Amino acid sequence: MPENLKVQGKMNFHLICPTQSLVDTVADKVLLPALGGDVMILKNRAPSFFFIVPGALWIYNKGEKPVCYLVSRGIAEIRRNICSVLAWGVDLNKMNPQKATHDLQEAEKELETVHSELGKKEVLHKIEYLKLLLNGALHVQEPDFID
Repeated sequence: MPENLKVQGKMNFHLICPTQSLVDTVADKVLLPALGGDVMILKNRAPSFFFIVPGALWIYNKGEKPVCYLVSRGIAEIRRNICSVLAWGVDLNKMNPQKATHDLQEAEKELETVHSELGKKEVLHKIEYLKLLLNGALHVQEPDFID
């Protein structure tokens, strides 16, 4: 772990997709879109695993504007003040409706050419995620909660 990520009073946060590491930073807290409801991860949390569902992942640092990433699904592991999220369908640029519409059309075409069951499940999941984005079911408005 890079030395600059060891900051007292904070946890390390890693956002990884299957092909690359996207975010490697420190955070005061992280809000995960987890199966069963959003989960706030704070420093010194007990070791845990969570299934990530389509939604907004928020990274908070005191005195800074929260950072939001849209994710389609994944897993999160919390241990020893490290929150690691392996996620698929990470949208680093928030939502671009034109791109999402194009990606949806491409995914629907791709579904017609996929022959394996696993491949079909992957494409169907992508289609579901893009439809949620386009229908406004995934909100990027910062949640209200008491610090």
